[in-house]
Amino acid sequence: MNLAKKKTIRLKGKKLAELNKKIHERDGYTCIIKGCGRRVPLDEKFHHEPCGAYKEDVIHKGCCLCYMHHQEREGNNAAAIKEECQEYLSERYPKEWEMIYV
Repeated sequence: MNLAKKKTIRLKGKKLAELNKKIHERDGYTCIIKGCGRRVPLDEKFHHEPCGAYKEDVIHKGCCLCYMHHQEREGNNAAAIKEECQEYLSERYPKEWEMIYV
């Protein structure tokens, strides 16, 4: 992962709500984990991938996870959920993800 220090994109208010809506629309308001298909309501914020210190409010780093999988991303099943999120996003945004994991 390219961890070079750069300005992090953090949105607030209307811009964050617009990004959240775009991500939900792209993902069909459903959890992206294969075989899940649970509905993710618009009032649930998207999941950041990578999460933690390197998260940013950009479309190529966000996806819909149901509440259960969002909790698992921080728990015992973290590696599998992380891998699936990264695979999903890198397939949709290959150029952006190539730059993240150089």
